[in-house]
Amino acid sequence: MEKLQEHRICPICGKDNGCIIGNKDCWCTTFDFPEGLIEKVPVEKRGKVCICKDCALEYIEENKSE
Repeated sequence: MEKLQEHRICPICGKDNGCIIGNKDCWCTTFDFPEGLIEKVPVEKRGKVCICKDCALEYIEENKSE
C-alpha cells in the first residue's frame, strides 16, 4: 500500500480517517484525543496516523462517565 494511503486509514477501525495530512485546518489539529484512545493505536502508528472522528467520538461517548 502506498504510504499516503496508509495515513488515510484509521488505525482503530480501518476506515478512511478523513485527515488532511499536513493541513493545519484539519479537524484533528484542534481535537483533544483522550490518552485511553491513543493507547488503542498500535505503538508503531502512534503520532503517525490519525484516528477517525467516528472512533474518537465513539470513545468519548463510551467513556464519558469515567
